[in-house]
Amino acid sequence: MARKTSNRRKTAAVSLAVLGVAGLALASAATLNLEGGTLAANTVVVASCQPTGTPITVGFDNSFAASASSPGYNVSGVTLNDVDAACDGKAVKADLIDASGASLGQVTGVASAGAVNLGAPSASVAATAVEKVSVVISD
Repeated sequence: MARKTSNRRKTAAVSLAVLGVAGLALASAATLNLEGGTLAANTVVVASCQPTGTPITVGFDNSFAASASSPGYNVSGVTLNDVDAACDGKAVKADLIDASGASLGQVTGVASAGAVNLGAPSASVAATAVEKVSVVISD
């Protein structure tokens, strides 16, 4: 009998841990930390002006679309935070990417120290479809 109780406790503990990790992943989906200096298929920033080890964080504004066919939240703005002053005046392009690696839309702007508001993609992008963001800051 003690063995069954022990297995149940282990199963319960593992289940709670999995739910906790899943909850953290969902809670952190609104902001993504981007850091890097090389181009890759993952979520990175390519910017020679951003110091290595100083991540740019990405935030999203969302607006509710009450369409009859597919109501839900769409990306209504993309903001880059913690942009280094050395990037001031450079061109910024951010691609919103889905789970398959396809671009859902792009936003562009001009970098400035601190926060950069890039606005909304030209076509509607469902907030739930965005899995990654790829950012390039260039001359």
